[in-house]
Amino acid sequence: MTMMYSSIRSSTHLQKFVQGRIRSTGRHTTRQTSSSKPKTGAQKKNELKPKESSPSPSSSTSTSTSTSKSSSDNNFMPLKSISIGAAAGLLGSLAGMGGGFIMIPMMTSSSIIGLTQHAAHGTSLFAVMTTGIAGGGSYFSSGHVDMMSAASIAVSGMVSARLGAKFAGRLSQTQLKRALGAFMVCVAPIPSLKPYLTKKGGEREVGEIVKGSSSDGNFEKVAISSSIGLFSGFMAGLFGVGGGAVVVPALTLFTSMDHYTALGTSLTAMGLPALVGTITHYQAGNVNMRVAPFLALGSIVGAYGGGLIGVKIDENYLRLGFSSLMLTLGLRTLIKI
Repeated sequence: MTMMYSSIRSSTHLQKFVQGRIRSTGRHTTRQTSSSKPKTGAQKKNELKPKESSPSPSSSTSTSTSTSKSSSDNNFMPLKSISIGAAAGLLGSLAGMGGGFIMIPMMTSSSIIGLTQHAAHGTSLFAVMTTGIAGGGSYFSSGHVDMMSAASIAVSGMVSARLGAKFAGRLSQTQLKRALGAFMVCVAPIPSLKPYLTKKGGEREVGEIVKGSSSDGNFEKVAISSSIGLFSGFMAGLFGVGGGAVVVPALTLFTSMDHYTALGTSLTAMGLPALVGTITHYQAGNVNMRVAPFLALGSIVGAYGGGLIGVKIDENYLRLGFSSLMLTLGLRTLIKI
């Protein structure tokens, strides 16, 4: 009896063990089947998609502040550009320049517009065209433009302006800025020094060239004006200015023109070289068209007003003003390098 009971008990244990193994194997098979089931495209996409971290409050605030500031700057860009153009046109017309020397430092200032040095030069030259047209028209209406000299300067300047604009692209921003500052400082004293430089018969001799009888005098005038145009055109293309910084001192020094006529002639002559230089800068991507049209609009208003005012101011004051403006801007440009 005892043996029979033991065998029955062992058989019961064996049955339970086998049933447990069967259940365990079934669960394992089910898990394996579900894990080996191919994943759908959506599941794979969800696995590959990086988890997005929620932005921190500080980063969100910083981004929104930066965006609002950029939007505000864009809203005021036309007004800033017109204001810069008007100021540059007024002062440039009084000095016989396109105003580029005034526009460029203001456009490169990060607190105003913040253009690169190269973009500022190309954009400035766009506005210089309008300054020349408006300012030259004012002086022409009062009889203070020598058209023969203006035409000679314009034609020769067109040839060299493209070369100057191409050369500007080869310089770094620092080199371009340093060259601009040094150039302004060197040119600044020339108009004011003219009475001393021509004191010993210089004016009489040059007067004979400009006013000389008939063809000989005209030939000499064209030759002198063309030489001035070649140099000023190169400088206009290089520095994004009208070339007045070269033309005005050169005309007052090498011809018998009074300062008023030198100013008017310089402004009238700068339009065509500025156009050629602008096209070259635009092809190189150095003209900001969000700024240029508004800059030009301001320049027209300022330059025309400056031309009307300029003929009523004493010539000596204009010379002194030209020299002071150039020296101040030149030193400021060099110091900020």
